[in-house]
Order: sequence, then C-alpha cells, then structure tokens
Amino acid sequence: MGAGTAWFVARGGSATGSGGGKEWSVPLANADSMDFTQGLAFASWLGDSTVIRVQRDGVLAYDLASGKRAWGTPSPGEQLCGATPDLASGKGAVAYGSGQLCDHLAGIDTATGKITWKIKIPAEKSRLANLLITPRIMSAGDMAVVYANRVLSGYRLSDGGKRWTFQFPDGCHVKDVNAAAARVALLLECFVRGDSGVVLVLDPKTGKAGWQYKMGDLRLMSTMLSADPLIVNQENGDKNTVTVLDDGGRKVSEFTTGKVDMLAMNKVAFVDGMFEQRRYAVHGDRLYLATFPENVPGAGRSGNAILALDIKTGRQVWQSSGTTPGMLTPVRADEHGLLALEAGDRRVLPPRLVRLDAATGKAEEVAELPQEYGTDGEDARVFERNGVVVIVPWTPVAVKHAVIYVDTGER
Repeated sequence: MGAGTAWFVARGGSATGSGGGKEWSVPLANADSMDFTQGLAFASWLGDSTVIRVQRDGVLAYDLASGKRAWGTPSPGEQLCGATPDLASGKGAVAYGSGQLCDHLAGIDTATGKITWKIKIPAEKSRLANLLITPRIMSAGDMAVVYANRVLSGYRLSDGGKRWTFQFPDGCHVKDVNAAAARVALLLECFVRGDSGVVLVLDPKTGKAGWQYKMGDLRLMSTMLSADPLIVNQENGDKNTVTVLDDGGRKVSEFTTGKVDMLAMNKVAFVDGMFEQRRYAVHGDRLYLATFPENVPGAGRSGNAILALDIKTGRQVWQSSGTTPGMLTPVRADEHGLLALEAGDRRVLPPRLVRLDAATGKAEEVAELPQEYGTDGEDARVFERNGVVVIVPWTPVAVKHAVIYVDTGER
C-alpha cells in the first residue's frame, strides 16, 4: 500500500499540559516529503469524543481526551481517494480504488470505524501514471452526492443504496456543482439550447429537478460557492461577480468585489477532481470572503483580510485583517460574527483564535495557541467546541502535524 508509512508512523499523539488545558498533536508522517499526495486529507470529521482524519492509506480516529488512537480502518482497496465532507448521525462515506481508478464507495460508522457497506461507482481512469483522478463527493444531509466521469448520483449513507442518477439536459455540461441538505445546486453550460449559463437545483433525496435560473454567459472561472444559500461566484481578472439566488430561484442580488481568494485549500499537484474547500463562511445575510494573500512586509509570512458583505444588498459592511497581519482561516460564522484562526509563523508569532464582530469587524483575541503550531492552520479544517480548538491541515505542504488539539480553557 503506497501510503503505509503514514499508517505506521502517525499512530498517536503526545498529550501534554499547556496553559489553560490539555494539548496534543499527531506528527505528520514524512512531513518533509515532496510527495504531497501521501499526506493529503480527503476529509476531517469531529465526533462526540474523537477527531477523524481520512487520508490515502486509511481512516484514523484520535481520542479527544488523550490524543491516543481510538481506531484505525485501512483502505478496503489499494488506497482511499475521497470522502464526504461531513457526517450525518455519525455516518460518512469514503471512496477507494487503485492508483489508476477510484471506482468504489464505502460507508463507515465513526463510532467504531467499521465499514458498513461497499458499492461500485462510475469512475474516470487516469491517463497519466502519477495522476489520481478522484470523484467529487458532497454531503447532502443523510445522502452522499457523487459526481464522477460526468455522472451525478445520490447514495444513502445508511446502506449505500443508490437513490437516483441525474440525466443532464441535452447540450449541457457541468461547470460546477455543490450540495447541502436542502438541495443539490448545478451550474451548467448549455450551448445547444442557447441558454448558456444555467443554475439548476435538484432534490437531494430523489434527484428530481426543480427550478432553474438563466445566468447568461459564464466566465471561465465560475464556481457554485454555496448551495444553501445559493451563491455563484465568477472571477473576471481582479474582480469577482457574486450572484445570490433565493430558495425559489429569484435573484436576490448581484454585486462585484475586488480580487478575493477562491483558491482551494485542499489542492495539491497530481490529485484532480475532489470537492474543493474554499476560504469563506456564510450566516444569515452575511457572506465572509477572504482577500487574496499578500506578503507581510518584513515578516516572512503572508497575510489576508476578511470582507463582510451583505448578500441582500451587495454592500461591503467592513474589511478586517484580524489582530495582526497574517492568514485568517474561517472556523464558523454565527450571529456574533466570524470565528477565525489567525495563523502565526514558526518564529515569533503564535497562532490565535479570534472573533471578528458582525457589525464592525473589530478583531478580538479569544485565545493564543502554542508557537510550535505556527502556520499549520493556514490551509486546514479548523473546529472549535467549548474552547477546544482542533486543527486538521488539508495538505502536507509546509506543515508538521496531521492533527492538533488545544484546550484553550475559554468557555
């Protein structure tokens, strides 16, 4: 198995005391390797008592209280190659196959690590020996929505049963697709029918088509940023056009921003197709986007800012660079504003958990994390629960840890 080294090295964390509470981390196996596909996380899940990392050689769960390995489930095939972004009632799904063909989906019970079902799915065979083509797997409540080899289908997480496969309209192809519990949202290009860009929504339970909205000509870089609320982003040089639709397919607003960061946090060379995780958050009428990173003068690190936008009017409410210039990664948005991780560096600036006020954008430090975790949170899935911060880097580029746990003591 190609990623066996990671399986044997990353066996557990070292639980140590730190400031306001416990702290532990799991070293990333072969952290200095130039084969970035080995340490890529396809998903990370936070359970009631464990944090779970899906990587190429298997699914690894670590006990939140101690950092020790709770369970480990090797890939049912040669390697894993995808996973649902989120869990539903403790259930998730992982994709697996060979180095050339990612053509199976399996259910996993995250309480035990047990594989509960296996099915075959459509797949595209790689034409290059070192390229892994993965399915795009999305979470839609208790359904896994999979787009691979130009086929879109919905599968039950409970038993792997295929509920539907969608037949695309004649002359249309998928530009982008996203999913949520409420809907599957397709961004289509339809040249034959003369519609050009079309947003089409499906019922995630049945695959039945609902309303559609004609967008007109789409830019080359067009993404279905969010399925609920439904937000389309189109890049045009140094500007971005954001289109917001309501639940009935009517345009709520359309506005232009400056250049914002739409780069995928989970993208590495030689892996193609997976569901891209981007640096944004949304809550109610507020959309939070990150500006494109720039070098911080004299600091040896990059920095960005968060833009808060009113999605009903398109008005920019504020821009904030946090408590100090650095990279901000959204954790979650709520009525109070945006909780974010402010990555530091490995020399002088510790990472911080910060809150940006919903009304003003004023940054308030919630907790400081240990210096050693430096820039690990720049491209990571970050969880926070009752003062506990869990960081799971997406890619192994310039990081040392596979999982980081810090109980800040803040409640």
